Amino acid sequence: YSLAHRETDTPMSVDIATGMEGAPINDHTLSVIIPALNEEQGIASIIERVLAVRPLLTAQGVSLELLVVDDGSADATAEIVTRYPEVRLVQHSQNRGYGAALKTGFAAACGDWLGFMDADGTYPPEHFPALCSALDHGKGADLVVGSRRSGADSQMPLVRRVGNWVWSSLVTALGGQRVIDPASGMRVFRREALERLYPLPNGLNLTPVMSTRAIHEGVRLLE
Repeated sequence: YSLAHRETDTPMSVDIATGMEGAPINDHTLSVIIPALNEEQGIASIIERVLAVRPLLTAQGVSLELLVVDDGSADATAEIVTRYPEVRLVQHSQNRGYGAALKTGFAAACGDWLGFMDADGTYPPEHFPALCSALDHGKGADLVVGSRRSGADSQMPLVRRVGNWVWSSLVTALGGQRVIDPASGMRVFRREALERLYPLPNGLNLTPVMSTRAIHEGVRLLE
Protein backbone atom coordinates (compact mmCIF):
# COMPACT_ATOMS: atom_id res chain seq x y z
CA TYR A 1 0.00 0.00 0.00
CA SER A 2 1.11 3.52 -0.70
CA LEU A 3 1.53 6.00 2.15
CA ALA A 4 1.01 8.93 -0.21
CA HIS A 5 -2.75 9.25 0.24
CA ARG A 6 -4.58 12.31 1.48
CA GLU A 7 -5.69 11.99 5.09
CA THR A 8 -9.31 12.79 5.90
CA ASP A 9 -11.68 12.57 8.84
CA THR A 10 -14.69 11.84 6.64
CA PRO A 11 -15.71 8.29 5.67
CA MET A 12 -14.45 7.24 2.26
CA SER A 13 -17.10 6.85 -0.44
CA VAL A 14 -18.15 3.33 -1.30
CA ASP A 15 -18.37 2.38 -4.97
CA ILE A 16 -19.93 -1.09 -4.76
CA ALA A 17 -21.45 -3.02 -1.86
CA THR A 18 -22.87 -6.51 -2.09
CA GLY A 19 -23.78 -9.35 0.25
CA MET A 20 -25.60 -9.62 3.56
CA GLU A 21 -26.65 -6.51 5.46
CA GLY A 22 -25.49 -7.92 8.79
CA ALA A 23 -25.91 -10.83 11.13
CA PRO A 24 -28.75 -11.25 13.65
CA ILE A 25 -28.03 -9.17 16.71
CA ASN A 26 -27.39 -10.95 20.01
CA ASP A 27 -25.89 -9.05 22.94
CA HIS A 28 -23.34 -7.54 20.54
CA THR A 29 -22.48 -7.67 16.85
CA LEU A 30 -18.83 -7.83 15.87
CA SER A 31 -18.11 -6.48 12.40
CA VAL A 32 -14.75 -7.82 11.18
CA ILE A 33 -13.19 -5.81 8.36
CA ILE A 34 -10.54 -7.34 6.12
CA PRO A 35 -8.78 -4.87 3.79
CA ALA A 36 -7.57 -6.67 0.67
CA LEU A 37 -5.34 -5.72 -2.24
CA ASN A 38 -4.55 -8.44 -4.79
CA GLU A 39 -5.09 -11.27 -2.30
CA GLU A 40 -6.57 -13.89 -4.65
CA GLN A 41 -4.17 -16.55 -3.36
CA GLY A 42 -5.24 -16.34 0.27
CA ILE A 43 -8.54 -14.50 0.62
CA ALA A 44 -10.71 -17.64 0.52
CA SER A 45 -8.70 -19.27 3.30
CA ILE A 46 -8.88 -16.29 5.64
CA ILE A 47 -12.62 -15.83 5.00
CA GLU A 48 -13.28 -19.46 5.88
CA ARG A 49 -11.17 -19.22 9.02
CA VAL A 50 -13.05 -16.13 10.21
CA LEU A 51 -16.44 -17.70 9.50
CA ALA A 52 -15.36 -20.82 11.39
CA VAL A 53 -15.20 -18.87 14.67
CA ARG A 54 -18.86 -17.84 14.40
CA PRO A 55 -20.12 -20.66 16.70
CA LEU A 56 -17.66 -19.64 19.42
CA LEU A 57 -18.71 -16.00 19.14
CA THR A 58 -22.39 -16.97 19.18
CA ALA A 59 -21.79 -18.90 22.40
CA GLN A 60 -20.52 -15.61 23.89
CA GLY A 61 -23.64 -13.74 22.72
CA VAL A 62 -21.81 -12.09 19.84
CA SER A 63 -23.08 -12.08 16.24
CA LEU A 64 -20.55 -11.94 13.42
CA GLU A 65 -20.60 -9.70 10.39
CA LEU A 66 -17.70 -10.11 7.95
CA LEU A 67 -16.77 -7.43 5.42
CA VAL A 68 -13.99 -7.53 2.85
CA VAL A 69 -12.92 -4.16 1.46
CA ASP A 70 -11.30 -4.71 -1.93
CA ASP A 71 -8.97 -1.75 -2.36
CA GLY A 72 -8.80 -1.62 -6.14
CA SER A 73 -7.39 -5.12 -6.72
CA ALA A 74 -6.28 -6.01 -10.25
CA ASP A 75 -6.72 -9.74 -9.70
CA ALA A 76 -9.67 -12.02 -8.82
CA THR A 77 -9.91 -11.01 -5.16
CA ALA A 78 -13.40 -9.49 -5.46
CA GLU A 79 -14.70 -12.37 -7.59
CA ILE A 80 -13.60 -14.89 -4.97
CA VAL A 81 -15.27 -12.93 -2.17
CA THR A 82 -18.59 -12.98 -4.04
CA ARG A 83 -18.59 -16.78 -3.76
CA TYR A 84 -19.37 -16.36 -0.05
CA PRO A 85 -22.94 -15.05 0.31
CA GLU A 86 -22.47 -14.54 4.05
CA VAL A 87 -19.67 -12.03 3.41
CA ARG A 88 -20.22 -8.39 2.49
CA LEU A 89 -17.99 -7.08 -0.29
CA VAL A 90 -17.17 -3.37 -0.48
CA GLN A 91 -15.03 -2.16 -3.38
CA HIS A 92 -12.87 0.85 -4.13
CA SER A 93 -12.64 1.58 -7.86
CA GLN A 94 -8.96 2.40 -7.35
CA ASN A 95 -6.32 1.80 -4.71
CA ARG A 96 -6.65 4.24 -1.81
CA GLY A 97 -4.46 2.67 0.84
CA TYR A 98 -4.64 0.26 3.77
CA GLY A 99 -5.97 2.84 6.22
CA ALA A 100 -8.52 4.16 3.74
CA ALA A 101 -9.84 0.62 3.16
CA LEU A 102 -10.26 0.10 6.89
CA LYS A 103 -12.06 3.42 7.32
CA THR A 104 -14.42 2.52 4.50
CA GLY A 105 -15.11 -0.74 6.31
CA PHE A 106 -15.76 1.03 9.60
CA ALA A 107 -18.29 3.31 7.89
CA ALA A 108 -20.06 0.42 6.14
CA ALA A 109 -20.16 -1.96 9.12
CA CYS A 110 -23.32 -2.57 11.14
CA GLY A 111 -21.83 -3.83 14.42
CA ASP A 112 -21.52 -2.05 17.75
CA TRP A 113 -18.09 -3.70 17.98
CA LEU A 114 -15.57 -3.27 15.17
CA GLY A 115 -12.61 -5.51 14.45
CA PHE A 116 -10.08 -5.91 11.71
CA MET A 117 -7.25 -8.12 10.54
CA ASP A 118 -5.00 -8.49 7.51
CA ALA A 119 -5.94 -10.66 4.54
CA ASP A 120 -2.64 -12.51 4.29
CA GLY A 121 -3.16 -14.92 7.19
CA THR A 122 -0.42 -13.46 9.40
CA TYR A 123 -2.91 -12.99 12.24
CA PRO A 124 -5.02 -15.84 13.71
CA PRO A 125 -8.77 -15.13 13.46
CA GLU A 126 -9.28 -17.98 15.92
CA HIS A 127 -8.39 -15.44 18.61
CA PHE A 128 -11.33 -13.13 17.92
CA PRO A 129 -13.44 -14.80 20.67
CA ALA A 130 -10.65 -14.11 23.18
CA LEU A 131 -10.37 -10.48 22.08
CA CYS A 132 -14.14 -10.07 22.37
CA SER A 133 -14.09 -11.63 25.82
CA ALA A 134 -11.42 -9.15 26.88
CA LEU A 135 -13.46 -6.29 25.44
CA ASP A 136 -16.57 -7.45 27.27
CA HIS A 137 -15.01 -8.37 30.60
CA GLY A 138 -11.41 -7.18 30.59
CA LYS A 139 -10.92 -4.18 32.84
CA GLY A 140 -13.44 -2.01 30.97
CA ALA A 141 -11.37 -1.84 27.78
CA ASP A 142 -12.50 0.20 24.78
CA LEU A 143 -9.84 -1.17 22.42
CA VAL A 144 -8.29 -4.65 22.58
CA VAL A 145 -5.12 -5.25 20.56
CA GLY A 146 -3.89 -8.72 19.62
CA SER A 147 -0.24 -8.31 20.58
CA ARG A 148 2.40 -10.24 18.63
CA ARG A 149 4.91 -9.65 21.41
CA SER A 150 2.93 -11.05 24.33
CA GLY A 151 2.36 -14.64 25.36
CA ALA A 152 3.47 -17.27 22.82
CA ASP A 153 6.69 -16.83 20.85
CA SER A 154 6.21 -14.53 17.89
CA GLN A 155 7.13 -15.45 14.31
CA MET A 156 7.65 -11.79 13.45
CA PRO A 157 10.74 -11.25 11.24
CA LEU A 158 13.69 -9.48 12.86
CA VAL A 159 13.33 -6.29 10.83
CA ARG A 160 9.68 -5.99 11.92
CA ARG A 161 10.64 -6.63 15.53
CA VAL A 162 13.12 -3.75 15.38
CA GLY A 163 10.57 -1.46 13.74
CA ASN A 164 7.92 -2.48 16.25
CA TRP A 165 10.29 -1.79 19.12
CA VAL A 166 10.89 1.72 17.76
CA TRP A 167 7.13 2.36 17.47
CA SER A 168 6.58 0.88 20.93
CA SER A 169 9.21 3.15 22.47
CA LEU A 170 7.81 6.26 20.75
CA VAL A 171 4.17 5.55 21.65
CA THR A 172 5.11 4.69 25.22
CA ALA A 173 7.13 7.91 25.57
CA LEU A 174 4.40 10.07 24.04
CA GLY A 175 1.53 8.54 25.95
CA GLY A 176 3.10 7.64 29.26
CA GLN A 177 1.63 4.12 29.04
CA ARG A 178 3.54 0.99 28.10
CA VAL A 179 2.40 -0.28 24.69
CA ILE A 180 4.02 -3.51 23.54
CA ASP A 181 2.72 -3.87 19.97
CA PRO A 182 1.38 -0.53 18.67
CA ALA A 183 1.45 -1.70 15.04
CA SER A 184 -0.59 -4.89 15.45
CA GLY A 185 -3.08 -5.35 12.62
CA MET A 186 -5.61 -7.39 14.62
CA ARG A 187 -7.92 -5.45 16.92
CA VAL A 188 -11.43 -5.23 18.36
CA PHE A 189 -12.93 -2.00 19.70
CA ARG A 190 -16.18 -0.34 20.63
CA ARG A 191 -17.78 1.70 17.86
CA GLU A 192 -18.31 4.65 20.18
CA ALA A 193 -14.52 4.91 20.60
CA LEU A 194 -14.07 5.60 16.89
CA GLU A 195 -14.91 9.30 17.20
CA ARG A 196 -12.04 9.75 19.65
CA LEU A 197 -9.64 7.69 17.50
CA TYR A 198 -10.14 9.85 14.39
CA PRO A 199 -8.43 11.38 12.46
CA LEU A 200 -6.60 8.30 11.16
CA PRO A 201 -4.29 8.16 8.13
CA ASN A 202 -5.01 6.39 4.86
CA GLY A 203 -1.73 4.48 4.75
CA LEU A 204 -0.03 1.56 6.45
CA ASN A 205 0.65 3.66 9.55
CA LEU A 206 -3.01 3.58 10.63
CA THR A 207 -2.38 1.06 13.40
CA PRO A 208 0.41 2.86 15.33
CA VAL A 209 -1.44 6.15 14.91
CA MET A 210 -4.58 4.50 16.32
CA SER A 211 -2.63 3.28 19.35
CA THR A 212 -1.10 6.72 19.88
CA ARG A 213 -4.44 8.49 19.63
CA ALA A 214 -6.09 5.94 21.93
CA ILE A 215 -3.66 6.79 24.71
CA HIS A 216 -3.76 10.53 24.00
CA GLU A 217 -7.57 10.64 23.98
CA GLY A 218 -8.09 8.43 27.03
CA VAL A 219 -9.40 5.41 25.12
CA ARG A 220 -8.85 2.42 27.39
CA LEU A 221 -6.41 0.15 25.56
CA LEU A 222 -5.72 -3.46 26.49
CA GLU A 223 -3.17 -5.72 24.78
